[in-house]
Amino acid sequence: MNHLSVYSWSRFQKIKMYTFYWIGYVILFGLIQGLPYRDFLMPLRNECFSLFPKILFVVLIVEVLMSKLLFQKKTALFIIIYVLLILFFAFVQRLIDNYIIIAYYLTDWKMEPLLSVPVYLYNVIKLQFVVTIPLTIKLFYYLSEEKNRVQSILSEKLQAEVFSLRNQFHPHFLFNVLNSLYSKILSKSDDSADIVLKISDFLRYSVYEVNTKNIPLEKEIEYLKNYISLQQLRFDNRLEISFSTNGITENQTIEPFLILPFIENSFKYGLDDVNSKAWITISIAVTEEWLIIKIANSLPSNFIKNNTAENPYSGVGIANVKRRLELLYPDQHILTLKDDVDSFFVSLKIKMNDAQ
Repeated sequence: MNHLSVYSWSRFQKIKMYTFYWIGYVILFGLIQGLPYRDFLMPLRNECFSLFPKILFVVLIVEVLMSKLLFQKKTALFIIIYVLLILFFAFVQRLIDNYIIIAYYLTDWKMEPLLSVPVYLYNVIKLQFVVTIPLTIKLFYYLSEEKNRVQSILSEKLQAEVFSLRNQFHPHFLFNVLNSLYSKILSKSDDSADIVLKISDFLRYSVYEVNTKNIPLEKEIEYLKNYISLQQLRFDNRLEISFSTNGITENQTIEPFLILPFIENSFKYGLDDVNSKAWITISIAVTEEWLIIKIANSLPSNFIKNNTAENPYSGVGIANVKRRLELLYPDQHILTLKDDVDSFFVSLKIKMNDAQ
């Protein structure tokens, strides 16, 4: 992320910046209003009296509403509340003008009605002026960070695709799949045509259909099924696998290659022992708000003593997925990785409505 990020400023830095800003504002308007009368003390004092409502207005707009509404794509609600706040604080300014400044310090001035259009509009303009500069600065940094974020996502996605393709097209994997196909053909198995079709779909998806930002969830699930089917050819009756989907998957989208690395790990570590049997369970569920993926796999009996320094979830592929999740679904995903003595468990929840 941008090292100038406004969100990375400490509270002290923000207070310091706002202090300089408000001092500059008071001096500027004190000079503007004092020059015609050659009296700078009075306008400086008046600006100080009306400073707190202006500060509160700016803080509410810049530090609260922009983050909670504008940057969350709730623009219409932001504009409505913004207009209501500026009208309210302009009215507060009128109260201060009439009942503090004029009543006690400018007694020779005539009080205008609280809702007198020219005076009320003047206060609206002053409030708009004081909020414009910090609002513009924060908006500039936000847009800059969004641009950097998009670039980071594209870079991470490209790395993920390259990494995933490199692993999927590993000669060992393709060699085993083709060997299994060859055996099926020799035995004149009815599965041969289906295997060829799965390989074709697998390659087509991996090469051509991952160039868009989002892909249909149904297509991703179909791809995972093909991948699992091809992997099963390698292990025959040694592997017991369960794959289930629940909920409505239509009209849902997801970034490609977010689920696959976890499934790859299940095959890699669950069947590390060439003589062992293993099980893998994969569940994909869609609720009103969440996409929930749960993956569990057994571990061979000798895994712990032979791999004490190895963590199945510390590799480059998993680290890459974690990074992409942080970029693509910030504060909108929950990833849980848990290892037991004889199994591993992954739970990934992605908030679908906000992510699309």
